Amino acid sequence: MNKIILIGGYCATGKTTFSLRLAERLQLPCFNKDHIKEVIGEGFGRESADVHRKNSAVTLQLMLHIAERQLRAGKACILESNFRIADGEQIKTLLGKYDSACLTYVFTADLDLLYNRYRQREAAGGRHWVHLNPDETRESFLYAHESGGHTKLRIGETIQVDATDFANIDFEALLRAGENFMQRNTIT
Repeated sequence: MNKIILIGGYCATGKTTFSLRLAERLQLPCFNKDHIKEVIGEGFGRESADVHRKNSAVTLQLMLHIAERQLRAGKACILESNFRIADGEQIKTLLGKYDSACLTYVFTADLDLLYNRYRQREAAGGRHWVHLNPDETRESFLYAHESGGHTKLRIGETIQVDATDFANIDFEALLRAGENFMQRNTIT
């Protein structure tokens, strides 16, 4: 049976870090939306308005294309993004087309805490320019996250992760859940 693991939820919850750990543990390819956005951004260049206006939508379509190629070849993969609830139909269509099982990890936390993490991450430097949004206000951050339904996407087996305090996350249990999912032959 074909399988995909989705890692979604709010930004600044450790989704990318966890996805890379899981990919290493499972020896699966992992496609991270932010990493793809960076490649596309470099291709267009900083001065292109299309980078800021269309990059997220283009990146999602590219991720789904890559996932379809993996499924067509009978290979599993991990997709990581701040998936919106509206993305769910496209993902479900893809899974249905290839009779695929899905495990979804949903990372959540208090949005005020996450806004502060987001700002601290930007202030620390080192973030790629496609992610920087110095004009982002607390209100726009909260609105984007609440209206996007980032934590409402539930496809297949779903594991919710409270990322309020990283020290309280049992990462080993989360990694084992991914291993168990990959070892099963059917959807639970």
